[in-house]
Amino acid sequence: MIETARNLHRLRGLLLESPLPYHEALSVAKEMMLHGINDREVFYFQQAAILLLEQAFRPGLQGCVEQESMLKRLVTKIMRHPGLDPEEIVGEVSRMIASLPSSADSVPSTTMSLEDGDRMVKLLLRIPGFSRAVGEVHSEAQGWQRVHEMVDSCILEQGREQRRKEREWQRSRQPLVRLVETLIQAADRIHYPTDGFRKAVQVLDSQEVLTIKLPAFVENLLVEARGLKKAQDEAIENVQTADAAIAQLNDLFRKADTQLMHSRDQELIDLFTGLGNRFALTEHRKRHPAGDRQAMLFVFFDEDPDVYPKLVRAEVLRVLGFIGRRIQKLKIGLPFHIGEETIVVILSEDFCRGAASTPIKEHILDRIQATKGFPTHVRFGMATIVLTVASDEEVVLEKGKQLARSSASKAGQPLMLEMGQTDSDHSVPPSLR
Repeated sequence: MIETARNLHRLRGLLLESPLPYHEALSVAKEMMLHGINDREVFYFQQAAILLLEQAFRPGLQGCVEQESMLKRLVTKIMRHPGLDPEEIVGEVSRMIASLPSSADSVPSTTMSLEDGDRMVKLLLRIPGFSRAVGEVHSEAQGWQRVHEMVDSCILEQGREQRRKEREWQRSRQPLVRLVETLIQAADRIHYPTDGFRKAVQVLDSQEVLTIKLPAFVENLLVEARGLKKAQDEAIENVQTADAAIAQLNDLFRKADTQLMHSRDQELIDLFTGLGNRFALTEHRKRHPAGDRQAMLFVFFDEDPDVYPKLVRAEVLRVLGFIGRRIQKLKIGLPFHIGEETIVVILSEDFCRGAASTPIKEHILDRIQATKGFPTHVRFGMATIVLTVASDEEVVLEKGKQLARSSASKAGQPLMLEMGQTDSDHSVPPSLR
């Protein structure tokens, strides 16, 4: 395009000279044909080259019948076959130039008249699209000067039209680019092939933007988007199926854990009292959320050592098992036999902040002692330890036993101790022993 514009400017200068330098102007025309005649998209320069051959050089061939006939055949061939090899056209033009007479007498010395310029204007206006590109040119120039102004106006109008189309394409291109990038991201998330979308990006980034047919391009993009939508629906169905399967597996795992927990709890039952044993207590405290407030009540079966005969151990364990089962039935807490004559109760939330020793003493211990035949020399001690932080279990149990013995020695007076983080290293106060 730049080279053709230069040649047009140069050719206008040659046409204004008198006499007309035919050989130099013909060389410029050859360059124009080389750059423009073989381009199927630049029909304006093809028509300009034909007009130059007919209007600028044909008068110089007057009297040369053979060269005029060759020029007519060349123009006809160019019009019918715009894709001809430029070398072939240049060869024919060169043969015409070589056959021209070299004497100065054969070159017309007359200048271009105004009538020739007006006739050129009419011929230019007959070119398809030229009159629309030129528009209304208001000028007082005549002849070849008007031709020059029309050509300049056509070139400017073509430049403006090209820039307008490029701006329109950019406005249409940006939403398409964003759409394709969004589709690529969605396809990557579900591992969908992105070859079609990436080809679309390459087309959008191409410099030959004016050759793209937007309806066909958008239709192809919609086809790819429909495929992506179908793949997304299938992926959602697969995810829902997987979630359902995972939920079923989790349910089975929970049932298996519950069964395993029950089986382990059965192994941790004391054979003599029917209560949970020392290991069951440890296992239950592991399941308890760490950091929550927890209260443990100790019940001690105290027998006067000076009274004989002594109660057999089986009878003591039977009484402790009865007390523990009654506590569990009243939903006061979970009882555990921790060895010797002591049971420990992990109080429930309803009795954790209140006094649980009162209902145990009134509803269980007092009724046992009032039963006919129950030994009168047996006393019960009760002590409650409130755990505000996690403490060593061995220390807690040892302190609970000491407090329960102290309570038994004080005629069953309920005792309470709140154990914090710093209390695990201290022994029971002497006043509570």
